[in-house]
Amino acid sequence: MAKSAERWGTRLSDPVVLRALSHPARLRMLDVLNSHDGATATQCAEVVDLSASACSWHLRQLAAAGLVRDAGSGSDGRQRLWRATTPSWEFQVESIAAEPEEAQGLDLALTQALLGASDAAVEAYSMRAVQSLEPEAWRAAAMISNSAIRVTAEELQDLVARVMALLDPYRVSVRSEDVPDQRVVSAALRFVPAAPHPGINPTPQADQGPPAADPAPAGSPA
Repeated sequence: MAKSAERWGTRLSDPVVLRALSHPARLRMLDVLNSHDGATATQCAEVVDLSASACSWHLRQLAAAGLVRDAGSGSDGRQRLWRATTPSWEFQVESIAAEPEEAQGLDLALTQALLGASDAAVEAYSMRAVQSLEPEAWRAAAMISNSAIRVTAEELQDLVARVMALLDPYRVSVRSEDVPDQRVVSAALRFVPAAPHPGINPTPQADQGPPAADPAPAGSPA
């Protein structure tokens, strides 16, 4: 599996690996594996709303790509236990080891899969919340936000770095499971430039004062 160490996780570049990841259910199964000390296909099925046999097939595809490994028998001694091999990862279209057209297709497919998995987690939480299946303390703590900010490219890079640094101590790969009353929380971040709007100046101009009066027609009194 082609990969290299990066600040936000292992950077993946192998098209086979990225293609294996380009499925929302597989991404959610990886979340399950990373949030616990492994899981069986049946345990994954309870989260991703697929049959255990379907989850088993998806897990084998992830294993073929080197993203999960067979960890032997589960607690019942019968089902296979799976563990993730790469707790955190990232990708960039420029580093994908493929022709530009294929790399762009993989970039789009994996981005759509990531968005699908993230949206599914938010929708599942929202359903639990409206049905009062989430404790009040967690409903008060949860946050879904949509904001518009005005930054330069350099400022955005700095902002992302600071936000990611805030998350670092809480990642499931480093946080102890012994802290009382903690839960795994989905923390999906999206910082993307808004599309330009033709005919609309994206940057407000400095106040130039009131518009000048139209000049009087030639021959008219001033």
